[in-house]
Amino acid sequence: MIMNELKMTEIETLSWFELERLVNDLKKKHTNKGLTDVETKILKGIFDDKTYAYLAKEIRTEEQSIKNAASSLFKILSAQTDEKIGKSNLITALARYRDNSQTFDHNNKPQPQQSDKVFELVIEVDIDDLTPEKIDKINNLIQKIARDNTIKPIMKLKGSIRLFLEGSEDGLQRLADLHQSGELQALLNELKSDDIPEIIVKKAEFTTDAKVIEKAELIKAIREGTIDKTTLQQVDLSGAILIVADLSEANLRGANLWGANLRGTIMSEANLWGANLRGAILRGANLILANLSDADLSEADLSGAILSRANLSRANLREANLREANLIQANLIRANLREANLVWANLSWANLSWAEVENAIFIDARGITPEQKQDLIRRGVIFGDTSNDRSKALV
Repeated sequence: MIMNELKMTEIETLSWFELERLVNDLKKKHTNKGLTDVETKILKGIFDDKTYAYLAKEIRTEEQSIKNAASSLFKILSAQTDEKIGKSNLITALARYRDNSQTFDHNNKPQPQQSDKVFELVIEVDIDDLTPEKIDKINNLIQKIARDNTIKPIMKLKGSIRLFLEGSEDGLQRLADLHQSGELQALLNELKSDDIPEIIVKKAEFTTDAKVIEKAELIKAIREGTIDKTTLQQVDLSGAILIVADLSEANLRGANLWGANLRGTIMSEANLWGANLRGAILRGANLILANLSDADLSEADLSGAILSRANLSRANLREANLREANLIQANLIRANLREANLVWANLSWANLSWAEVENAIFIDARGITPEQKQDLIRRGVIFGDTSNDRSKALV
């Protein structure tokens, strides 16, 4: 009898994806705002059992700032769950809250809240530059219309704008029904704003494309940390939305990550040899000791990324945004940095031997010796001071 009671009270732990989604939803209920990038990184650090001191170094901020942000978040979660929540009991307390909030079947097992179907939303937007921030705003509109704040994009592909969504089956079905009746378009027209002037819905239905469903399941498994990261070589993750995912030490050799959103993702010591990361968003990503040799990072956004001791030999970084990136001791031998933005980048002890640097912008770049600077100027780098005439247009 005692053993049966113990089994009935066992709590299944939260996956990272469940934790992020649950905390984001609870904060939205309390403040009408979702998690910030810093809060998400703090949450991921707690999930990975990292100290505040380690997180402070990783995020490059003061430890006290991390503690203050965490404390504010804990107060919100405590108010929403009616349970005192801190760093030590965060996971178990929220797992308890999740289980108590679900409907149970006769076997006392929680019924799944998420559908295993993939919903395809094809839209046309009257915006030249559809940034991740604008995608978030569009998703917020969709959540509001569907009355389901668990809806979020899994991947974004071109061809108009193809967004593949996950969420509750009721919420997604509501979108499909509203589209079929014409009400979805009318509701979006009512909610349009200055920064998102017009959204034209072309398709809103559950997809039957087996390849899309398989790809979506792979992305969700990576988000939730339920996949063997050593088996991802040459996988197709183009357009995947993997914000703050844990891909540390992953084998992504030759993988297709074209246009993927990897903002804040942990990819330290990952093998990305020959990977296609063209146009990928890697803002604030952790790529310490990653192998990016021969990778295509052209037009990628690596602003604020941590690339210390990364291997970028022969990598294509043409027109990449490396503003404020940490490239300490990075291997950039024979890398293509033509027209790349390295404003405020830290290049201390980085190896730029034989790198193509014509028209690369090194304004206020740090860690460059006077001798290196003169050599780079001869090779075509723009420093934005009086050291080379071509920089005058940038001053």
